[in-house]
Amino acid sequence: MLLPSDTIALNDSDSEPIYSSTSIQPHGILLVLESPVLKILQVSNNTFEAIGIYPTELLGKFLQEFVETEEIEAIEKALLEKSNQRNSISLSFKIQNRKSFFQGTLHQSSSALIVELEPVVTPKASNYFNSYHLVQEPIDKIHKTQNLQVLCQTAVAEVRRMIGFDRVMIYQFDATGAGKVIAEDKIESLAPLLGMHYPATDIPPQARNQFSMNLIRFIPDINCQPVELIPDCNPLTGRPLDLGSSLFRTVSPCHAQYLKNMNVGASMTVTLIKDGKLWGLIVCHHPIPKYISYETRTACELVAKFVNLELSYKQDSEDRDYAIYLKEICHKFITEISQSNCFVEGLLKSRDELLALVGATGGVVCANEILTTIGKTPELAEIKKLLAWIKTQINNDVFHTDCLSKLYPPSEKYKEVASGLLVLAMSEMQNYYILWFRPEAIKTVNWAGQPDWQIELKPDSSPLMSPRTSFELWQETVRSKSLPWQECEIEIARELRVAITSIELRKINQQLKLALSATKIGFWDWDVQNNRVVWSREHEELFGLASGTFPGTYQSFTACIHPEDLESVENAINQARVQRADFCHENRVIWPDGSIHWIEGKGKFFYSEAGDAVRMVGTVTEITDRKARELQLRLLESAVTTTNDAVLITEAEPIDEPGPRILYVNPAFTRMSGYTLEEVLGKTPRILQGEKTDRASLDSIRTALKNWQPVRVELINYRKDGTEFWVELSIVPITNESGWFTHWVAVQRDISDAVAAATQRKQAESALQQLNERLEMRVLQRTRELETSQAELRENEALFRSLSESSPVGIFKIDGGGQCTYTNPRCQAIGGFTAAEALGNGWMQFVHPEDIKLLQSKWSESRSLDGEFSCEFRHIQPDGTIRLGRVKIAPILSDGGQLISYVGTVIDITESRAIEKMKNEFISIVSHELRTPLASIRGSLGLLAAGVLKNKPETAKQMLEIASSETERLVRLVNDILDLERLDSSEITIVKQCCDAQVLMRKSAEAVLSLAADKQIDLSILPATAQIWADPDRIVQLLVNLLSNAIKFSASGCTV
Repeated sequence: MLLPSDTIALNDSDSEPIYSSTSIQPHGILLVLESPVLKILQVSNNTFEAIGIYPTELLGKFLQEFVETEEIEAIEKALLEKSNQRNSISLSFKIQNRKSFFQGTLHQSSSALIVELEPVVTPKASNYFNSYHLVQEPIDKIHKTQNLQVLCQTAVAEVRRMIGFDRVMIYQFDATGAGKVIAEDKIESLAPLLGMHYPATDIPPQARNQFSMNLIRFIPDINCQPVELIPDCNPLTGRPLDLGSSLFRTVSPCHAQYLKNMNVGASMTVTLIKDGKLWGLIVCHHPIPKYISYETRTACELVAKFVNLELSYKQDSEDRDYAIYLKEICHKFITEISQSNCFVEGLLKSRDELLALVGATGGVVCANEILTTIGKTPELAEIKKLLAWIKTQINNDVFHTDCLSKLYPPSEKYKEVASGLLVLAMSEMQNYYILWFRPEAIKTVNWAGQPDWQIELKPDSSPLMSPRTSFELWQETVRSKSLPWQECEIEIARELRVAITSIELRKINQQLKLALSATKIGFWDWDVQNNRVVWSREHEELFGLASGTFPGTYQSFTACIHPEDLESVENAINQARVQRADFCHENRVIWPDGSIHWIEGKGKFFYSEAGDAVRMVGTVTEITDRKARELQLRLLESAVTTTNDAVLITEAEPIDEPGPRILYVNPAFTRMSGYTLEEVLGKTPRILQGEKTDRASLDSIRTALKNWQPVRVELINYRKDGTEFWVELSIVPITNESGWFTHWVAVQRDISDAVAAATQRKQAESALQQLNERLEMRVLQRTRELETSQAELRENEALFRSLSESSPVGIFKIDGGGQCTYTNPRCQAIGGFTAAEALGNGWMQFVHPEDIKLLQSKWSESRSLDGEFSCEFRHIQPDGTIRLGRVKIAPILSDGGQLISYVGTVIDITESRAIEKMKNEFISIVSHELRTPLASIRGSLGLLAAGVLKNKPETAKQMLEIASSETERLVRLVNDILDLERLDSSEITIVKQCCDAQVLMRKSAEAVLSLAADKQIDLSILPATAQIWADPDRIVQLLVNLLSNAIKFSASGCTV
C-alpha cells in the first residue's frame, strides 16, 4: 500500500491502534496543558534540545511563565472562539537569555489542550494569508482546468513543485473503500503507479475515518526514533493521551515497514473531501527523509481545499450537463405519453431515445404479457424467464445492477447484451415493466500486488500484523459486468415512472369519475402530505352534504364518522398505510340532519420513493339497505341455530321415492334426533320414520308436497338410537326470484312431553272429575258451616258492640304506633271528646299538659317490654273543668308473639277521689272525737281508781255519770264509723219506727252538752210536737254530727 493509514487492517474489528499513543515524531515538541489555566501536564522528551529546558522543569508549571503575555492572550482568545478546531499559533520561549521561536497548532483533546510546535528561524505567524504567495499560482492553474481529469493532474503537479517530493499522486476511493491512482506526477526514474488499484483492506475504515478528521499527515523520516511523552499517561484521565487529531502522532511500526517495502523515506498525505464525504487523497512520497516547513504544508492544505471546491464544481457540472440532456429526453416522452391513449404507445414512438434515456443498448417494454423489444436484447424466451425472476426479487419500484449474472446466474449465457439491468416496475398487478440492458464491458484492472493476498498467521492461529511486501503489477480481467448505472440515470428512470403513473392516474381518475357518477359511487382523493381531501359530488351526497360544501380536510372527514366507529376507521387506514395493503372498511356516518347511514369505503395508498405515503384514492358506496338485510339474515341465522325446534332444508324434488335429499339441519335437529349434519347430508327425511309412524299422516304430507302446499301434522319419528318420539312437523315450500319452487323447509318440534302430558291430563281429568264431585259435597258442607260461623260471628260482634256501647267503663284501641283507632261512648263521655276527635293523636289534646309527659313515659316503657301499664291522669272537659281518670292498657299479640295493637280501659275517678277525701277528713275528725270521750272516761275513772273521791260520794257519782255518758258517746262514734263502712259497702241497716221529734232533739243536745260547755256555747231547743217515721238512732246520729260541726265552727258565747 502507498498510503499512510498507520495500520494494517485484518477486518473491521481487528486493527492496530491508531489514536492512543505515548510518543510523537521528533521534528517538533508537544505540550499537554490543563484548560483553561494552561498548566503543563505532559511534555515530549525533547524540550531541552528545542528550548533549553528539561521536561521535569516544565511539568506542573504554567505556560505563562515561559511565553509573552500577548501570546497567552492569543491562545485564550483562540480557545474562546474555536475551542473544538485546530488553531495556528506562534510562540517564543525565553530561557536563560535564549529565545526560541515556534510555529504550530493547538487543539482540544478531551479535557486537555494539546500544543504542537515546530522551530522556526524568525518570529512570524503562520496562517493562510501568509501562505498566499505560495498558493496563488497553483490555484490559478487549477481554476483554469476544464474537466476532472485535468484538474487532478494539475493539482499533483503543483503540489510536487511546492514540496519537491519525487512522487505526488491523487488516490480516489470507490463505494467499497478500494482505491485507484487517477493522477500522478513523478521523476522519470520511478516506475509509474497511475491506474493502479488497491484493495479496501489497505486502508481500513479506521484509517479512512482518521483522514476525514485530519486534513494533512506528514512523516518527514520513516526511520525516526519516536520521542516519548512524560509522563506516559495523562494525569487527568490516567490513560494514554488521545492523539487522534495530532500532527506529530508517531508512525506505527507496521505502517513504517509498509512504506519501507515501497522504498519510501518520507511521506505526506492531504485529504480531499467532496460533499462532506471522503473522496480521495493527495499522496506524496520521497525516497529519503525530507522536512517540509510548516508554512509550505499549510499552503498545500490550502491548495487541497481549493481542489475540493473544484472537484465538486467540475464533477457536478459534468453530471449536470448529462442530467439536463436526460431530462430533455424524459420531457419529450412525457409529452408523447400524455397525448397517447396508453403510455406504452407513447414510449414506443421514440425507441432510440428510450434507450438513450438511461444510456442503454437494449430494452423491453412489457404490457400485460405483451413484450416489445428495442435494440440488443436476449431472446424472448429468456426475457420471459427473467421477468418471472424479477417479479419474485424486486421489492422497490426501481431495480438496477451492473452484474446481473451474480444475482441471476442463467443470464451468464447472454452477458454480451445484458450484463447490466435497470428495471422500472410500473404496475405489478397489470404486469407493466420497462427493462433496459447494458452489454458486458470487459476491462483489465491493474492491482499493486495481488488484491487477495494471504494473511500470515501466528503459531496460535491469530493474525500476524505485517505489511504487504509485494507491489508488483498484478492484472485482473473483469468480465460479466457492464458500465455502472449512474445516479442521474437511475433518478431519471424514477422521474419517468412518476410521470407515467401521474398521467395514467389522471386518465383513470377521469374515467373513474364518469363511471362513479353513473353508478352513484362516491370518489375521494386524499393528498396526505398537504392534508387536502377532494370529494366527488356523489361522495358529498352519500354523506348528506350539498355539492361543494365539504371543507376538504381529513379532520372534516372524520367529523362525519359515527363516534363509535371512528377508532376502527383510523386503525384500518393506518394498517393499510403501514402494510401497503388495500383499504376496505364499513362504518356509519352521521348526516347533518342527524340520520345514520352505513357506507363502505375502499382505497389504496401511493408512496414516494422514500417510502412515505403521499396520496390515497378510493371510492365510497352506501350500504345501509345491505346492512339492514345482513342484520335480518344474522337474526334469522341466530334464530335457526339457537332455536329448540329442529330445522331441515331439503331439495324440492323428487316427492316420491327416494324423496328430496337433506341439504341442511340445525344443531337442534342433532340434539333431537342424534344425527349430525354429516350423517344426514344427501339422505332423505325417511330415515326418521319407523314402525309406529302414522301412514295416514305420511299420505297427507305427500299430497301437500305434490301440490306445493304447506302442511302441518303430528306423528311419531325415530332417533338414531331407535327410540321413538312425538313431533309436530310443519313443512313449507321455498321459491326463487322467478317463482320456481326450489326447496322445502321443515320445522319439527318434539312434543313427546306434550303428548305424554296430554295422556296424563286425560287421566287426571277423570280423577279430577271424581275428586271435584267429592269436593263439591265438602264445599257445600263447609259452606253451611261457614254460614253458621258467620252468623255466630255477627251475633258475637253485635254482642261485643252492645257490651262496648253499654259498658260503664271507657274502652279504646290504639295501634302499635300509639294512634287511636276506636273509642266507645263511655270513653268519649269520660274524655269529653267525640269519636272523630279522639282518632290518631287527637286524644292527647284533652290530656292535662302537666300529665302528658308522665303518660308518654309510662307508654314508652310499656311498649319496650310489650307489657301492661296503668296510671292516673287529669283530663280537661270542653267546658274547661278538670276531671281525674284512671287508664289501663294491655297489648294484643299475634299467635307468633308479634305485637298487633293495644286495648285499654278508662274510668272517671273524680267522685271516688272526692269521697275518699271526705272519708279521710271524717276519720281525722272521728279520731279527734274518739280521743275526747276517751280522755273524759280515762280522767273520771282515774280519779275513782286513785281514791281521791272516796270521801266525796256525790262527786264520785258525778264522775261515774260522766264516764257513762262519754262511754255512750264513744259507742255512738264507733257506730258512726261502722255505719260509714257499711255505707261504703252498701250494708247499712235502718230500723224505722214512730218517734217524737222533741225527744230526739233533746237526746242529741244532751249528747253534745259537754262539748258545748267546753266551748262556752249555749244550746237552745225549740218546742216541737211532730211525730216522724224514721230510725231514731240514725236521726240522733245525724243531729249529733250536725250539732258537733255547729259547735266546732261557732265562736264562744254563741247559741246553737
